[in-house]
Amino acid sequence: MPEWDVSKLSDRQRRLSLAAVYSCIFATGIGMGLSLPLLSLILNRHGVSGTVIGLNAAFGAIALVAFTPVIPALASRIGPVRFLIGCYVGAALSLLSFRATDHLVLWFVFRFTLNCALQGLFLVSELWINQIATDAVRGRVVAIYAALVSAGFAIGPVIIQGLGTTGWLPFVAGASMITAAMIPLLIARNLVPPVAHAGARAMFGFVLRSPSAAAAGLCYGAIEICLASFLPVYAVRLGSPEPDATLLLAAWGLGNMILQPFVGWLSDHVDRRLVLLVCGSVVVIGTLAFYFMPPIGWPALVLVFVWGGFIAGIYTVGLAHLGSNYKGSDLAAANAAFAILYALGSMSGPGIGGLAIDLWRPYGLLVAVGSIGVILITVVAGRILAFPKPLRSRPTA
Repeated sequence: MPEWDVSKLSDRQRRLSLAAVYSCIFATGIGMGLSLPLLSLILNRHGVSGTVIGLNAAFGAIALVAFTPVIPALASRIGPVRFLIGCYVGAALSLLSFRATDHLVLWFVFRFTLNCALQGLFLVSELWINQIATDAVRGRVVAIYAALVSAGFAIGPVIIQGLGTTGWLPFVAGASMITAAMIPLLIARNLVPPVAHAGARAMFGFVLRSPSAAAAGLCYGAIEICLASFLPVYAVRLGSPEPDATLLLAAWGLGNMILQPFVGWLSDHVDRRLVLLVCGSVVVIGTLAFYFMPPIGWPALVLVFVWGGFIAGIYTVGLAHLGSNYKGSDLAAANAAFAILYALGSMSGPGIGGLAIDLWRPYGLLVAVGSIGVILITVVAGRILAFPKPLRSRPTA
């Protein structure tokens, strides 16, 4: 399939296209940022164990693993616009369905459908942003994209802070915001790039060709979903009120949003593997520092702000790497593989975190997150030692 040519777009068309893709990923952030802490807090209030809470979050990750391989082919067949509209509607309806029943088995089903819809928005928007970004500013354009994911994540806890965790209001607010985010897509419906079909062999080859980026996708998924699911639970189990506990996620999301432009700028000028190494180091240092302070108050919020910003940097740098090294169907395969690895991390992270928080109540969460950070550092450091210079030159402007 011919490559979509961003150079043929006028400035106005490019802005409209960017607005639509940014709105798309913002909606994804809202869906994840609200559902993960909201559902975890409700289940925790009903006496559900940390292991089962983690399994529920992991079941959503199973949806990502199962649905991601078919997304490129499905979006290519029915058209990316219709596919994205279906994902918007599916995400909003799934979120509302949680409030309609207290049956735990159905919550597993709705977690599956919600995450399938959000993953559709996530993967197609990843392909979209990498096609519209030019190499010279790719890191910065992707950083804004990643910051909007984080902004959506931050809004989820704010909704909980203002509307609580009982009744219909938090669910209706989240579903309404997701639906409203569809408006820019409808305006820019003729400016959405086509989605190329991605073969399974090309997806597997991505792991062998880009192990640092592959490790970034896997580790980021595990850390992000683990912390989003259990950071409020960690604070509650140390005596914090639920509203104060959700402020940690708000600070985390704010750090993601504000620090991403710096991380993106850095990745445009420095070997991206070095930036990944810094991000992994901050993950480990953050877990050690958090152990020695109470989970409420300004010191904890500032730490989580910085910690979260560099955690999100793992995703920013990994995604920018894909866009600079792959094009066309290869880019679709690399993005799909990156998303699958993210999903595998999302699936394993909550289970590991839930088991750890039960085994060493509640500090096992920090051990789990720190260990994942060590894995990322090990892989990236090994690649730097094996290949001291990046395989491709980085743009300098």
